[in-house]
Amino acid sequence: MPELSQVSTYTLLAGFLGGLGLFLLGMSLLTEGLKTAGGKALQHILGEWTRTRPRALASGIGVTALVQSSSAVTVAIIGFANAGLLTVGQSVWVIFGSNVGTTMTGWLVAILGFDIRIEAFALPAIGVGALLYLFLRATRPRHLGLALAGFGLLFLGIDVLREAFTGLSNNVELDVLARPGFTGLLIMVGLGALLTVLMQSSSASMAMALTAAMTGALPLEAAAAAVIGANLGTTVKALLVVIGATPNAKRVAAAHVIFNGLTALVALLILPWFLAAIAWVWGSTGEAPAPAMLLAVFHTAFNLLGVLLMVPVAPAMIRWLQHRFRTAEEDAARPRFLDNSSSGVPELALQALWQEIDRLADMSHHIAREALQPAPPREGRLDAPRAGVERLTRAIGEFASRAARSPMAEPVADAIADSVRIARYHQEIAVLACEIASLRREPGSSEPPAISRQRRGWQEQVIRALDLARLEADNGQSDAMGAAVEAVEQAYHELKAALLREGTFGSLSLTEMERQLRIISMARRLVTESDKARRHAESMHERLEGVRPHPDDSAETP
Repeated sequence: MPELSQVSTYTLLAGFLGGLGLFLLGMSLLTEGLKTAGGKALQHILGEWTRTRPRALASGIGVTALVQSSSAVTVAIIGFANAGLLTVGQSVWVIFGSNVGTTMTGWLVAILGFDIRIEAFALPAIGVGALLYLFLRATRPRHLGLALAGFGLLFLGIDVLREAFTGLSNNVELDVLARPGFTGLLIMVGLGALLTVLMQSSSASMAMALTAAMTGALPLEAAAAAVIGANLGTTVKALLVVIGATPNAKRVAAAHVIFNGLTALVALLILPWFLAAIAWVWGSTGEAPAPAMLLAVFHTAFNLLGVLLMVPVAPAMIRWLQHRFRTAEEDAARPRFLDNSSSGVPELALQALWQEIDRLADMSHHIAREALQPAPPREGRLDAPRAGVERLTRAIGEFASRAARSPMAEPVADAIADSVRIARYHQEIAVLACEIASLRREPGSSEPPAISRQRRGWQEQVIRALDLARLEADNGQSDAMGAAVEAVEQAYHELKAALLREGTFGSLSLTEMERQLRIISMARRLVTESDKARRHAESMHERLEGVRPHPDDSAETP
């Protein structure tokens, strides 16, 4: 076995923990910065690049070939999926393309004999990103700086991991572990994967395999098996990225593992014939292939083979992954009462819509209540529930559209149209609540005690009105809700006047006054939207009573 006594156990452990910490912190900052700064603009750009499978595949190949790091592209794509900027379907094809694009590193090693390291840009990225975040005031540039600093920290972490295992890699001799037969190939696959994990660089592992093959220290088949293992080892980094990430990010990482695992398995099973075919094609030119060049061709060829294998497999794989790593919010967002069989019968469709809207109302009400609690919810706490409300709202709209294709009585048609309107009210409640929570988390200056007490009383009145809106949507009584809405309206004007007075006479900063005014204005709209949803729900409930079959209808007349 290779002698590893020169490698300090403490250095390995400290480097691993420190590098892993920098890596995960960088990923967190990158995701948060992209989500806040990118918004719809970045989502649109990424959507254009990855609209179809060929475009997504080409994007992955091109970007990875340019930056010479499949890890950079994989981590960034998982970050986009984590931030909700890319779907699973878009992300996986970029990941597949990145596996092909990364084979350019082998060509550079074979032709030029050196490796381009993106980690060299880590420290400048951290410095520039930190300066942008600390000294700029506008939200988008600040968070772009945060994302840039996160990107730098992420690759600084990779570099720390690599440095920690430099001594290990210097003491590993591949030829010592080479064995004849299939068992030997499996050992070399495992070794290639292990070195990639330890050094956090498939390029370094591949360079070692190419060097060993060029010097004759390693048979060509064993070196090719080590290249397969290096390709497989890159999946570990994707698994590290998704610790604590969103379900979509975990699905993308799982697709990466499936792709690399399937590709590695097929390439290993046909390895002797695959290499012979490449050598025959290359030899037909009249020039004997060098081992390093042959391995570079092999690396590219088996990744292209993997892409071809995924063409028929990917749709089923994506559907399967959509049902994995589910959160409670995602399960809540799945329709429970809407199905194709009921959409063709308007009366059944209407009742299914009513039941689903009742669930949607509970979800939006929970978000609104949490946004108005004395302590605002932490950053990102309401993102998943809000996304669930939006998904369920879309499902309700699509179901209502299908139901509307069937002939129906006018009252039923009106009620189905109203169901979409009510769903949109609840969606607006969730959006407003998340904006309120975001504003409340912003740092603000101190406020006079009288204003603080008045504001807390106002929040309690708003919460009471929201609770009444949910209760009275079920029992059809509107007197208490009407009084609550009037009380909220009166308290709003009183609090608004107090804030304007304090801001004008200097007891409250103008910036803080504006922030508080925006919060109470949106909270007032919460009550308005809730009341509208309640009143339309009462109307829809009345229509339901008119079309709902009663037990006595089926009874025989005596």
